[in-house]
Amino acid sequence: MLPESPSQPPVGRHRATLLVFTLDAAAERARRRLLPDRLGSWELALYRDCLDSALAAGRANGCQLRVCTTRRLPLAKDVEQFAQEGRGFGARLRQAIAHRQPSPERPLVVVGSDAPGLAPRHVAGALGRLARRPDRLVVGPSPDGGFYLLAAARPVDALLAEVSWRRGDTLASLMAAAQERGIAVTLLAPLADLDHAADLQGWLARRAATPSPWLRALVAVLRQLRRPLLPATLGQPLAGRVALVSARGPPG
Repeated sequence: MLPESPSQPPVGRHRATLLVFTLDAAAERARRRLLPDRLGSWELALYRDCLDSALAAGRANGCQLRVCTTRRLPLAKDVEQFAQEGRGFGARLRQAIAHRQPSPERPLVVVGSDAPGLAPRHVAGALGRLARRPDRLVVGPSPDGGFYLLAAARPVDALLAEVSWRRGDTLASLMAAAQERGIAVTLLAPLADLDHAADLQGWLARRAATPSPWLRALVAVLRQLRRPLLPATLGQPLAGRVALVSARGPPG
């Protein structure tokens, strides 16, 4: 069981928080299939690697690490876990943020676990911008119309209540709600998340220049398939990319 109400940090300790709002790897794969069934274990490993990378990005920036999920995950001891609550994506995300409202002394960075390119520089960029202007909202946009990162140093519950979630205009809805409330929004560099098999294909191709051993192993397995997901030469333009049709904020 996950605790329903996580404990508060020590009084007087100024520190940013990285909140990963996510499902466990099996639930992520059940919701969307990126690889054939025969490669299910590789896809599960991919989701776990994305979560580990997100936590590493927060750890590299000295953040308190929190994961709001649907079931307890095997994570390091420095990661606090608590359960998702509420009906609907937006309500669950807002409840997760409400457990520790952001402030200038305790800024909050919210991410999902489906953006494999998320790196320490993205978290550092968000925190740096908030340090200069804590009244702004920092957002990392995704090419599909959603976003992979949301950072704030002020309460955002009322703002997020007006957002249309899990749609192609999620980012536009967030921007419109912020403008209506007079909140400045700063956009980070775009970063693709993984919604479809074509997204994974494109990511692997873009990472081909300096792949990690884990990525090289996955590429080798994919190339052995009768109908491989990857082009013969990684890094080449991908013909017939599937158009992205849905968008979300951090997944949950």
